[in-house]
Parts: sequence; structure tokens; C-alpha cells
Amino acid sequence: MLKKLTTSFVLSTLLGLGLLLPATATNANAAVSKAAVDTRCYYSSKYHRYTCYKKANFYRRHRKAVNIGAGAVAGAVLGGLIGGRRGVAIGSLAGAGGGYLVTKKQHSKHYTRKYYVYSRP
Repeated sequence: MLKKLTTSFVLSTLLGLGLLLPATATNANAAVSKAAVDTRCYYSSKYHRYTCYKKANFYRRHRKAVNIGAGAVAGAVLGGLIGGRRGVAIGSLAGAGGGYLVTKKQHSKHYTRKYYVYSRP
């Protein structure tokens, strides 16, 4: 019974997310205004240019939590399908551990994207 509920929940969630994706598409104006918000520019009188810093996207800023959470969810789904209620707990812990290992293996990406503009942006 629990396997059927878990499978139904996962499939209905995927279906619901699939239906929401076309509704969340943005137009070009929204993308431009978001890019303008995520960028900060400062004028340097020494070099007579603007230095602009671009804010990293959501995944770049929260990569560790996203990887661990995705691993835990995947492990919980597989554990629920294979082992029932105890399998969910064991699978989520194993998946979180796997997500942590993936995060530790990835290279560090802690840098700020910087570019120069010689006229007013």
C-alpha cells in the first residue's frame, strides 16, 4: 500500500511540475530587468571605467544544499519503492551522503564574475 502511495505521489508531483513549467516562462523584458538587478557597477576614476560585478545564480550560491537535498530525495524515493517505510529513512540518509560526496568532489566555484565597461552601462 505504501509503495502505491509513494509512486502515486512522485508521479503526480512530476506531472504537476511539468504543467507549471510553461506557465513560468519569462519574456525578454523580465530577463533583462532581472539581469540589471543582479549586476552592480562602480565607477573607477583612476581607470575611467565602470567595474561591474554579476551576482551568481541560485544554484551557484546554494550548490551544496541543492546537491545534498536532491540526493536525499532520490534516495528516499528509491528506498520507499524498495524497502517500504524503513527504506525511506535509510535511502534518504544514503542519498544525502552521496550528495555530500558529490559536492566535496566538485571544484570550488567561489568567485564573482567581474567585467569592465568603458561607458555608462
